[in-house]
Amino acid sequence: MLLSPELLIAWRYINSKRKERAISAIAAFSLVGIVLGVAALIIVTSVMNGFRKEFTERIIGFNGHITVHTSEQKFAYEDAVKEILAIDGVEQAVPLIEKQALITANGVVRATLCHGISPENLLKKDIISKNIVTGNPADFSSANEDSIVLGESLAHRLHLKIGDEVVVMAPELDETGFGFMHRKKTFRLAATFKSGMYEYDSSVSLISLSMSQKLFKILGGVTSISIFADNPLKLSGVRDSVCDCCRFYADSVTDWQNSNSSFMKAVEVERNVMFLILTLITLVASFNIIACMIMLVKDKEKDIAILKTIGLIEASIMRIFFMVGATIGTLGTAIGAIIGLLFSIYIKQIQAAIESLLHTKVFSPEVYFLTHLPSLLNPFDVLLTVTISLLLSCLATLYPACKASRLNPTEILRYA
Repeated sequence: MLLSPELLIAWRYINSKRKERAISAIAAFSLVGIVLGVAALIIVTSVMNGFRKEFTERIIGFNGHITVHTSEQKFAYEDAVKEILAIDGVEQAVPLIEKQALITANGVVRATLCHGISPENLLKKDIISKNIVTGNPADFSSANEDSIVLGESLAHRLHLKIGDEVVVMAPELDETGFGFMHRKKTFRLAATFKSGMYEYDSSVSLISLSMSQKLFKILGGVTSISIFADNPLKLSGVRDSVCDCCRFYADSVTDWQNSNSSFMKAVEVERNVMFLILTLITLVASFNIIACMIMLVKDKEKDIAILKTIGLIEASIMRIFFMVGATIGTLGTAIGAIIGLLFSIYIKQIQAAIESLLHTKVFSPEVYFLTHLPSLLNPFDVLLTVTISLLLSCLATLYPACKASRLNPTEILRYA
């Protein structure tokens, strides 16, 4: 009862029961287009944000923030670790031996990136110790040098279960009385892990640092020192200090940002391009609003003439038709935002349901590196999407509304 006359008339046009099927159909298509555009934008941006976050966390968690690559000659790496830990901003420094090797069990041979790491540092590596699938990482101890930890996918390919034996062969050959032979060592599987990064789960094996020194003949040395800082996004100062500290034995010093800069830039470019392309869906729906409103204005010419005759001013006519078009845009934006938010929040459950229904993998870890479809909602992205959709919808309504307000009632009623 307290609604303005413009709003009441606009509502009657929106909720009209008369035979205006063409206008209703175009309005429905416009509404659906805006819903799809807004929902797709929110879903895609959240997936791209999630992919970047998950990929970055997996890389950092496994390889560290800064890596000091050293020569394989013997040096006091324990003292080097103490010096690095004394640097302001460094939380952890892990000496490692990283070598390519062959791993075989049950007649299956696979390539592996073998990490030699101390049991204490393995337990501190959250991406492994907190993602153990089978076994107990405590069995990976200094007292048991013959134990090995494998990625879940690698263990599955080798048909292994906890306690089974597996042979690791170094790529170098040793000269013996029987000719040249590969150095190899038999280990027992202590645990398997699932980091969520398929590349690591399908190729990484971990053995004790002391055993890896023997297997790869790097006695008293390591191939790298993995450093974790308290702020992985601000590494320039820490990296310079590490370079000064390790200048006598370091071959090179790299950080995760430089090592993966091309990939991170590619993800950012793809995100921006996808945002632009999907915005075009909303733009096309906005053009449908223009067509719908022009047809509505044409159909309501007599009504407009009568309203002007009884004293309704041009601004009121413009507001009536603006509210009709804006209602379509606002309703479509709201429904699309709700669908997009719900899809992004429950994306794992939706993925599982689709895979169960179709009996296939819709997100292959071999292709996308990660074992699940990630999602991270950014309030700014959602707000930006909603704002763009509302802005395009309102702009699309302005021209038909202005045209309606400028109609000459004398000419319309003369030829009515």
